[in-house]
Amino acid sequence: MRSLMTESWLFASIVLVGAGFAGESLPLISIGALVFSTGGAARLWSRLSLERVTYKRQLSEHRAFVGESLDVTLTIANEKTLPVPWIELREALPRGMPASARTTLGASSSQLLTRSTSLAGNDRIEWPVTLRAVHRGYFRVGPGRIRSGDLFGFFEREMTVGQPGDVVIVYPATYPLADLGLDSARPFGDLRGGNRVFEDPSRVIGIRDYQPGDAMRRIDWYATARVGRLQSRLYEPSRSQSLVIALNIPTFEYSWQGSDPVLLERGVAVAASVARWASEQGYAVGLVANGSFPDADRTIYIGAGRRPDQANRLLEALATVTAFTTSPMSAALEDSAHPIPGGSTVVVVAAVMADDLVATLNRLRSEGHRVHVLKTSNRTWQAALDRIPVTDVSGAMEIMEREAIEAGVLEIPEVVIT
Repeated sequence: MRSLMTESWLFASIVLVGAGFAGESLPLISIGALVFSTGGAARLWSRLSLERVTYKRQLSEHRAFVGESLDVTLTIANEKTLPVPWIELREALPRGMPASARTTLGASSSQLLTRSTSLAGNDRIEWPVTLRAVHRGYFRVGPGRIRSGDLFGFFEREMTVGQPGDVVIVYPATYPLADLGLDSARPFGDLRGGNRVFEDPSRVIGIRDYQPGDAMRRIDWYATARVGRLQSRLYEPSRSQSLVIALNIPTFEYSWQGSDPVLLERGVAVAASVARWASEQGYAVGLVANGSFPDADRTIYIGAGRRPDQANRLLEALATVTAFTTSPMSAALEDSAHPIPGGSTVVVVAAVMADDLVATLNRLRSEGHRVHVLKTSNRTWQAALDRIPVTDVSGAMEIMEREAIEAGVLEIPEVVIT
């Protein structure tokens, strides 16, 4: 509409000049020429308005824990002599991180921060904004859009700036294991590992002829085809104390029942608490979750290790967990592509316990793994775990969640069943 109005002004100026020449009216010609020259100058100014205008977004941190804040500095600069009479910035900020400035709802999961100003020649302006991390997640900042034009507002120009290359990962809330009702010294008993009786299936050191009793997962089919007889893999003995956290994402027995966001967040927080504790204790820690990484359809799996950044990798993976599941937890734990290191302690975090998962946990236990279950819901489980220890952390977590919400450092959405 604005473009049509502008073209009408230009058309009208031409008509005025033409009518002036036809009627030999100098005032009419002068008015038409003035309108025409003003419109031409306005169009040229609009075209130049965003030339050599730069925009920069700077984040103080790209990682944060729930309850922390981070600063965002938005800088816009006019690097030419020609002034910019007006300019409007609209920056897309993640809706899940409340901003210190007033915003409006944007598309998808964003909130829009709008700022308007004018820029003199070679001028520069900064706008500081604070974002609060009130719940964990994988957030994108940007893109932004700037809009400007001529002094009269006849012509406008708009462009996208600050592409969404900035990612903020908010780690889940973590709690001392003692606050969850676990023994602070040995929450899962004596962690296994360091015993040469156990083999680490993630470390293949050779092959040998098949022997009666070898598991099917040990058979190397490529070597078998090459030599013409069954060949079994040889694994390196396990020498490290390994702990694998298995986060079972479903919060209801059946997928059609939807997901309980409170239980989902609780499970993620419990898994993150165990991961942080194990890393601080120096254990080789890994993670299996039957969900997927952002923009990927593969199951979340991080092999047990002691890398200096292992804790960060685990917490980042947990920050991205959604209610979407890729497979049953039983299948994720038995995935031959990601075998559990021999003699590991497997800590299962679950709100529901399916029969197939019970069978898998019993099988892991029979293979020499120590298995411990952390129950995050107060529902009664029909499945019997027999000799597998279960610790109900739902009551302790509910108290800590309530305290964090009242303190304003944590937000958990209402229960939603889709």
